[in-house]
Amino acid sequence: MKSQNLQPMQIQAFPDMDEDETNLLDLMLVLIKHKMMIIGIVFLTGLAALIYSLKLTNIYRSEATITLRSEGKNSSNPLAGLGGIGGIMAGQLLLGGGGTLEKLGVILQSRNLTTRVINNHNLMPVIFSEDWDADKKIWDTDTPPTIQDGWNIMKSMLKTKSDSTTNTIKIGIEHETPITAKKFVEYYLTELSETLREEVLHDSAENMHFFKAQLNETNDTLMKEKIYSMLAKEIERDTFARAQKYYSFMVLDPPIVPDMDKKVKPKRSIICILSVTLAFFIAIFLAFLAEFYQRIKVEDQDRYQKIVQGIKIWENNKE
Repeated sequence: MKSQNLQPMQIQAFPDMDEDETNLLDLMLVLIKHKMMIIGIVFLTGLAALIYSLKLTNIYRSEATITLRSEGKNSSNPLAGLGGIGGIMAGQLLLGGGGTLEKLGVILQSRNLTTRVINNHNLMPVIFSEDWDADKKIWDTDTPPTIQDGWNIMKSMLKTKSDSTTNTIKIGIEHETPITAKKFVEYYLTELSETLREEVLHDSAENMHFFKAQLNETNDTLMKEKIYSMLAKEIERDTFARAQKYYSFMVLDPPIVPDMDKKVKPKRSIICILSVTLAFFIAIFLAFLAEFYQRIKVEDQDRYQKIVQGIKIWENNKE
């Protein structure tokens, strides 16, 4: 009885194994049959990817690392000594807030800062050098680029990364010319400093004007002493802002000219590997598609004719 029960199970198992082996063998035979097409597609794609990657321009990155100055982290409100009046003036003049990494990051990515960099350093002819006639100092195109075009290009070059753990920001520029990449980073550092400096100088000027007006309006000796003290702090603040090369931040790691063999892109090896891999799978798909088409043509003439007619109708509609 046991042998009779086992026999059907054995008979059922072997056909499934044979069918799996047959299906796998059929797949391998299809690939072997169309091996020249697969090899050709992969080879030509790899060759095209290699040629394409070699024609790509090398891009270099120059970076600088900055951090906030300690003075910029805890800037005090010079109007606090005036009580309620000082609070009102502080609100109107947007005082009382120190610099933060977030603020520096926002300014670095702002259109205003990039526009300053372009205008103050005359970068439009550098950014769009192909359209600029250096000898005649004119644009060699019917539609000269606008400042917004320049802003878009600079935006794509600029790379910033904040690190709250180390309290630093990395500022990088990617450009095809190493020395230009370094100069652009320096321009951004300069204009970032000047933007912050101008803000502080403007606030100090407003504060000093307010304090001097208060001195003329009050006769209280104690109040005048407080105002003189705060006026002295504003003068000190103004002097401090003018004296620093980079206001509100320090450059921990200045930008350098990248070596010619230190490009950041293109990644030619990755381009070639991905292209060959994708071409291999596409070639396999085309091999099975060609095999399916040939079998339909031989084994099912009716379906084949319908496919041919459908292709002709599609071509006619396309024309």
